[in-house]
Amino acid sequence: MRKIGMVLALLVSAVMAQAGEYAYLVFVNQNNDTTALSVADMTLKVQDNSLSVTNAEGTVNFTLTDLQFMQFMTEDGQMAMRLDNVLDANAPIDVYTILGIKVGRYNSLLEAAGVLGKGSYVITNGKKSQTILLQ
Repeated sequence: MRKIGMVLALLVSAVMAQAGEYAYLVFVNQNNDTTALSVADMTLKVQDNSLSVTNAEGTVNFTLTDLQFMQFMTEDGQMAMRLDNVLDANAPIDVYTILGIKVGRYNSLLEAAGVLGKGSYVITNGKKSQTILLQ
């Protein structure tokens, strides 16, 4: 779980670096309950099965397995840059290099993260895909 948390933290950190035009990061759990947090001075920390989000207003903790997706939102309420399929750590995946060369098929993202070396990878699960960075 630690490696999966690191993968999530790296992915979100990379996206946060490009989130300057967005005012909020919206978290949606499995019950479709939403929590919108200002991205101003936001930091994210993953530890075990918990995501701690701290901003100028305080800290909110989420259980990773309870999160359905995260999505950036502009000041006027427009949603953009949805981050989903990030937490589906138990689904079978295919892993490719950035150049499209298949690295392998794994039973879960956790299994893949334990085997793969440092680098950027494209992960697919059916018709969904995402890019991760392992350091």
